[in-house]
This record gives sequence, C-alpha cells and structure tokens, in this order.
Amino acid sequence: MTDSRTDPTSAPTDVFKALTDIANRRPLLVVTDFDGTLSPIVLDPAAARLIDGAEPMLLRLADFPGVRVAVMSGRGFLDLAERVGRHPGVFLIGSHGAEYGGPAEPSLLGPRDGLVDELRELLAPYAGALLEIKPVSASIHTRRMLDRDAAVALREVTIAGPGAGEGRMVKVGKEVVEIAVVRADKGVALRRLAIEVGAAAMVYLGDDLTDEDAFAVLGPDDVGIKVGGGPSIAGYRVPDSAAVVAALDHLANALASDDDGLRMAHWIDAP
Repeated sequence: MTDSRTDPTSAPTDVFKALTDIANRRPLLVVTDFDGTLSPIVLDPAAARLIDGAEPMLLRLADFPGVRVAVMSGRGFLDLAERVGRHPGVFLIGSHGAEYGGPAEPSLLGPRDGLVDELRELLAPYAGALLEIKPVSASIHTRRMLDRDAAVALREVTIAGPGAGEGRMVKVGKEVVEIAVVRADKGVALRRLAIEVGAAAMVYLGDDLTDEDAFAVLGPDDVGIKVGGGPSIAGYRVPDSAAVVAALDHLANALASDDDGLRMAHWIDAP
C-alpha cells in the first residue's frame, strides 16, 4: 500500500479497511462536507470548486442500491447546489443543517440583515478581513489577514460582540467565525437524515470544527473520517481532498464487489 503521507491521492490502509467492512451494511448513508473535503481550502470562499473526480464519484455512490448520499455544508443551500450540482441521488444540506434539502424561509432574512450590519461596522478597521453573507448567517474570514494578532483580536471581538446577541449561535472554524440567526448543527441534521433513510450504517467525512458535531453522533460501527490535521474525535483520518476522492473510490469499489457477491450467491442458490 502506498504511504498516504507521500502520495496525497491515497488514503491510509485503515481507512480502506473500514470502508470495505461497512460496504455490506445497507441502508448505508454516506455524507461529506464540502469546503476542505470535496473542495480544497482556498483564500476566497467564492473560488471554491469540487476537486476533479468528486462529482462523478458522488453519482456513482448514489447509484448503488441501498446507498444514500448527501453533501452537508456551512454554505447556503443555493450556493452549495451551484457548486455540487442538483442531482436526484445527492441530498443537499446547507447552513450547517438549517437549510435541510432546500433554501431557508424568507422570514429569517430580517434577523440576518441586522447581523450583517453589525459585522460590517465591526470589520471596518481590519485590513484583509472578509465578510461572507449566507441565508441564515454571516461569517467573518480571517485567512487573508496579514496581521495575525489582529486576526485573533477580530475573532474574539466578533464572538463577544455580535455573537453574544440573543438568539444567535456562534460556530468557530479554521480562520472563520460564523454567527447564525437560527440554531442548527451538523450533528442534528445528520441524525435526522439517518432516521429518515433508516440507515443501518453511516460514513461521514469532514475537515473543520463544525464537523465534530457530526462525528459525535456516529455509532461505534460507523466510519468518521477527519480530513487534514488538527484534533478530532473521528476514528479515521485522510490528508486532503484528493485522498477523500480516493477513499470514496475505494468505498464504491467495495460496494460493487459486495453487490457482485450477492448476485453470484443468488445465481448459485437458484433452482
């Protein structure tokens, strides 16, 4: 097996084994984050795109009987749909679960607009900070700030100021602070989807702190895969988005092998 530390297109051996073992447990729910998982992290969130091979891989997985595929992101639903595409077999969840399968209710735009006004005023003195406006939230990105002390200070005042407002929910990620006007997290959304599809097993892949909510609801026999560095409660880890595609490709091959085995068994047992 190629060492994933030197070949970024390969996932570690333990990941492949876990995915092989879970392939025969149907209904199987396969859910992945977008930024940092299906798409490499970029300085400008608007420039993020699916890594080569990700879209056909999602569609291949969704085509197996008893397999449900979803992409769940902190991005707004419409933004996510534009980047992933709208495919019947791929369920989309935006805004960390607040936009479950569709855009948010227009009634939430008023509270969000008030939040945006506060954040714009707060950001004015901070060079390089970026404000991202989403349907039910707004995010401050500090990745492009050259003054790293100022980046830390901005995150702190964002959390203590606008983030402390009534009814608001703060999520801190890699170089980003997001404030939502509706309470939702990826763990709640993942559990809801698992119940709806009657999942016997789950695979979840994600790279950021917000994905820890999803990892937390996985059972001992499910497969949680952390993408990249940093602490995580996930049981497995791959280095980057290229390795995510490699892992999903291995899962698809394991699913195909399992289906071929079932067809062969039925043929042998036939009178």
